[in-house]
Amino acid sequence: MSAVTVAVHWWARSETPQEQAERWSVLLARLTELSDGELTEWRWDVDDDGPGPLVPRSAGEFATALQAANTHDDVGIIGWTAHVVGRRPDGGYVQVWVSAGGTNEHSPFFVIVKLFPGPGASASPLADRLAEILAALADAWDPDTGLAYDRELFKTVKAAYGLSAPAPRCGWSVYLSENRAARVPGDFTARRLPTEHGGLVLDLAVSPGETPDTETVLAAHRALAESGALEPMPVPATGPKL
Repeated sequence: MSAVTVAVHWWARSETPQEQAERWSVLLARLTELSDGELTEWRWDVDDDGPGPLVPRSAGEFATALQAANTHDDVGIIGWTAHVVGRRPDGGYVQVWVSAGGTNEHSPFFVIVKLFPGPGASASPLADRLAEILAALADAWDPDTGLAYDRELFKTVKAAYGLSAPAPRCGWSVYLSENRAARVPGDFTARRLPTEHGGLVLDLAVSPGETPDTETVLAAHRALAESGALEPMPVPATGPKL
């Protein structure tokens, strides 16, 4: 089984390492909760084969580590990045990659969560909680758009609608910030998960935890695009969200 991705995006929003660390703390706690306690140990994701150091539980210590790892002169423009990983006993693991805090108006900032199955496993960790993961990302990071997908779905939607890389699009679930959510048609069929900052997760599955088929996703993208809910952001961006 290929990796599953849950991602959110937003545009220029200046934030200190401390502010970002507090968002990180909220997100990792929520992912641990969604895993029913399987993902209790988060470590820095390093390049070698061994486990990285434990991620600090204190937001202050996390902020210090974030600053130490991002010393480039233009960090206030391009933002701070960090990678962490949580592993299950069966070898499945979850990677979290965040780029945030900068003022660059020409490319989005993001949180990307990748779910990898263990050897011989039939499903990735949290694969039945994709809409809930998307809501957790939205609650923690107050983004503009987001979605859950795998590589094949992403390629199919991109090809079907001729989308550029940063353009909003549908996945198995889709997140829309408050102004976008207001444009969702009243008769749009989806499970709706309101989020903390006024946005909305639309889960296209027939039943929670299931995976919608590709035709359902393509039809949903068409309906949301026609309603204006997936309107691309202007570049340079005029704010972090539409």
